[in-house]
Amino acid sequence: MLIGIEAERANIDQTTGVEHYARQMILALAQIDRQNSYVLYLRTKPRKWILDLPENFKYKVIPFPIFWTQLRISWEMLWHMPDALFVMASALPLIHPKQSVVTIHDLGWEFYPETFGKFMRKYLRFSTWFACKFAARIIAVSEQTKKDLSAKYRLPENKVAVVHHGFDMHNELAPENNDPEPVLPEKFILYLGTLQPRKNILGLVDAFLELKKEKNIPHFLVLAGGKGWLYDKIMEKISAHPEIIYLGYVKDRFAVLKKADLLVQPAFYEGFGLQILDAFYCGVPVACSNVSSLPEVGGDAAVYFDPHSREDMKRAIFEALTNAALRAALVEKGKERLEKFTWKTAAEKTLKLIAAKN
Repeated sequence: MLIGIEAERANIDQTTGVEHYARQMILALAQIDRQNSYVLYLRTKPRKWILDLPENFKYKVIPFPIFWTQLRISWEMLWHMPDALFVMASALPLIHPKQSVVTIHDLGWEFYPETFGKFMRKYLRFSTWFACKFAARIIAVSEQTKKDLSAKYRLPENKVAVVHHGFDMHNELAPENNDPEPVLPEKFILYLGTLQPRKNILGLVDAFLELKKEKNIPHFLVLAGGKGWLYDKIMEKISAHPEIIYLGYVKDRFAVLKKADLLVQPAFYEGFGLQILDAFYCGVPVACSNVSSLPEVGGDAAVYFDPHSREDMKRAIFEALTNAALRAALVEKGKERLEKFTWKTAAEKTLKLIAAKN
């Protein structure tokens, strides 16, 4: 079988969760499958790791200025149709093989439309509707995303399969440059992810500042991640507080995470929450929101709080910072829970869906 993969997301240097998923999925498929042939569709020149893939993986660079997936890959499908197509984030080409599988990570634009631009909201709604209607199967990265898809797009139960993200340190690529590690304070709480409103960073900042005043905690708050949609208010808020450090996007997230005393993920909505697995690997306790997919990922290895309640967030953070027995238990449970999430398992389930006869 010839399997085409929309792989440009995996070829991007500054990765967020979706791009990380795309890269790890390709690497895992390359490890488990030497039977099928693959062609990776790229918009730009391939990074080195793509050149090092096994012989059954080829790539094709097909540049195009706009709507690359819907239009340029459609043109490629018209002339060189693979047996199956795997699209790793929502946008199914207008022309595609019958056996097309699309991964949908979350429906943030449906639940928090104010955090997206008008054009982007319309684009995401159309592309998700199109994928849900015309793909052979839809992959949801969590039970929560599957539930949201069923509610918002009326997808039948048997069309959506849940395939959780994984973790595999062997597949983590070292940064391609020799940037020095950032200088970090001795004690700090870490937020890791894109700066945007639905991540509830302003709520975290307020809770942290109150904890500093009320409990006199010695910690700094470190924010690490790229600037997303409507990040300006966040930057304006933290500019007056030297005890809050913004690192920007960090290529080696583990270099920062392993030095943190606590990872806090305060989002109002998440499709999965990969940073929780990173923290489990690094032996760092986790405090996170009790909404959407986060409890599904964290299980009994995290302290939870209501992201809409500053008091509850402060409680969880302070408890996770100061209760030594709790911290030790969270680290131990995190290591155990991490074993449930592997990219090998994710790739095996995904390949089975791609190869299924519908």
